[in-house]
Amino acid sequence: LPRLSTLLMTILLAAQTLGTDAATPADSKPTPQPVRRTVDQELERSVLRMVEQHLPEIKVLLDQLRRYEPNKYDAAIRSLAKSSRRLQMAKKRGDQAFELEVQIVQAQSSINLLIAKLTVRDNPKDRRALKQANRRLHEAEIERARYELAQLQSRLERMQKQVTSAKKRLKDKESFLDLKIEKGFQTYLRKSGHH
Repeated sequence: LPRLSTLLMTILLAAQTLGTDAATPADSKPTPQPVRRTVDQELERSVLRMVEQHLPEIKVLLDQLRRYEPNKYDAAIRSLAKSSRRLQMAKKRGDQAFELEVQIVQAQSSINLLIAKLTVRDNPKDRRALKQANRRLHEAEIERARYELAQLQSRLERMQKQVTSAKKRLKDKESFLDLKIEKGFQTYLRKSGHH
């Protein structure tokens, strides 16, 4: 996620130069740039849904990039698409996996935004928030690891039951081998017309 951190820092810096800071005069805002589409619209919609649902803190910044820096906006969308795909894959694994992944993505997003803010201006409040976001990230990663371990243990138990069942079927086949061979031989002789 260093790339995402750099990207979010770029978004934050761009937003500040675009006049999100109250000290910036309104007439110093750059003019909107013509939009050149380099990102698939379905990918963009998917990322924007994810941002709206799980990362609302960066929506305003993305809106400003879309209007004033379309190339950086497209780069941001492509980068955020990776998080969106991770969430979609987690959704397929179940609600708990999805919720854990959401927590991780949100914590990473918070960390990246705070890094960007601290790059622009050191602030004790942002430092505390960075420490808390870092704790949330690590706690969420531990919870995800616990969940994955439980899932693996569950699969292992099912596989052990299948192995036990397969061993029993094999033992049954081996114990009745001579009987089954003789029975099969007699059946084939009857089919050939000989007894």
